[in-house]
Amino acid sequence: MLSPNIITWYTLQMEILTPFPLSYLAWIGIFVVIPLVALWIFNFSYFKEHIKVFLLAIIGSIIFSFPWDFIAVKEQIWLFEEPYILGIWLAGLPLEDWLFFVLVTVLFTSVTLLFWKKWGNHEWYV
Repeated sequence: MLSPNIITWYTLQMEILTPFPLSYLAWIGIFVVIPLVALWIFNFSYFKEHIKVFLLAIIGSIIFSFPWDFIAVKEQIWLFEEPYILGIWLAGLPLEDWLFFVLVTVLFTSVTLLFWKKWGNHEWYV
């Protein structure tokens, strides 16, 4: 039997790593939005040429990410609780999770396009 003094991962996450309200939104802002804004400030015209790539990536991300997130939340494999989220739910997931799907996809697509621009084989790309 486990000792009651053992810190569970949930306790560690909720009480030590996320001591302030709206922490999911804050993490998205710090680790996704700030780098994304920096990338887009310096590469806007290049990214604007590839809007279709971003749209396809976002659609693909939602198609593949939504089902398992929805199931995981419904089965309580992981939880989203106030005050760590805004409390706005869309299709069974908090708004922050939808933002995560879209913004992380845009961030990785942006980085991928920059790698492509620098080192990609442009002969077959139309």
